[in-house]
Amino acid sequence: MSTPAPSPPAPGIKVATIAGVPVYIGRSWGILALIIVALIGPDLQPTLGGQAYLVAIGYALLLLIAVMVHEGAHALGARSFGFPVHRVVADLWGGHTALDVTRSTPGRSAIVAVVGPLSNLALAAVGYGIAPLFEPGIAHGLARIFGLLNLLLAGFNMLPGLPLDGGQIVESLVWKITGDRHRGRVIAGYCGIAVTLGVLYWFIARPVLAGQTPSMFSLGWALLIGWFLWQGARHAISAGQVGGALERVRVADVLTPVAPVRYDAALSELPGGAPPVVVDGTGMPLALVDPEALASVPRESAPHTPISAVSRPQPAGWVVEADPNAGVAALFAPMNAVGTGLLAITHQGRLIGVVTAASINASLDAHT
Repeated sequence: MSTPAPSPPAPGIKVATIAGVPVYIGRSWGILALIIVALIGPDLQPTLGGQAYLVAIGYALLLLIAVMVHEGAHALGARSFGFPVHRVVADLWGGHTALDVTRSTPGRSAIVAVVGPLSNLALAAVGYGIAPLFEPGIAHGLARIFGLLNLLLAGFNMLPGLPLDGGQIVESLVWKITGDRHRGRVIAGYCGIAVTLGVLYWFIARPVLAGQTPSMFSLGWALLIGWFLWQGARHAISAGQVGGALERVRVADVLTPVAPVRYDAALSELPGGAPPVVVDGTGMPLALVDPEALASVPRESAPHTPISAVSRPQPAGWVVEADPNAGVAALFAPMNAVGTGLLAITHQGRLIGVVTAASINASLDAHT
């Protein structure tokens, strides 16, 4: 009796559902909150005394609200176009929305990207709008900070480089002009590296060159944000390069020709040259020949031993119908589902060869 595979663990604590999309506070968000409190608390203590760290916690919670609304806007924007949205997570790096935009267009991708910063502009208006309702003090200051925080988030996310929303807009623009989404991603990734260097220059190098010492707040945030941007930009470049290579590699480029052998044929009928694949009476692949089992059969027994006796059955789904001129990306899902790193490929019902994960990787390496 088979048991179902365990479900992947939740990415954190589920706090809400927006239009059917689960919203989580990730396990790493607590680290971000501690960083905020550690950086801001000491700066506020001379003015607020014992309340400084409570206010710093308030800053962290206001940032969480701003991030959740930002990512929720992305989720709603994607859902409005019918894109699958899996989850929204607030974590150490701010937040992310897991969605599938493989069938998107440049315009729709740009819209999904821009609604996040627009939501922060709306929150900024709320923060500045309610600030005058409070007497000067902590509540008044938190409202103004909420407005400023959302203005900064909107402006920062519109910087033109991945992994920021502005980088997604750059990718969409290049995609629209060239018709190549992967080229757009690579260019937007390199723009992200430029943005990273700009952030580090502004918060660290610029004050040092001016003879000033950056504050611990500026230094800590610059290093944290710079590391996040650098990693995201490098990932975007790599993903774009691999995606472009996938479009250039065809099934025929990674196909190994095989020799079909009927399951009831004798071992003495095994052909030389191309590797054998065991097939049924209609020519459909059934199994592979097991080299160890084959080597264990005495030579004198070969004419009387059927191929089926030394064959190794393959899991369901290992036979895939594919056009040799189709992109190799179409084989990824069935290969992952089978889990053996090998597929038998048929075209128009006829076995034409096998494809292995190693052959795909080697071809991708040659094209990147």
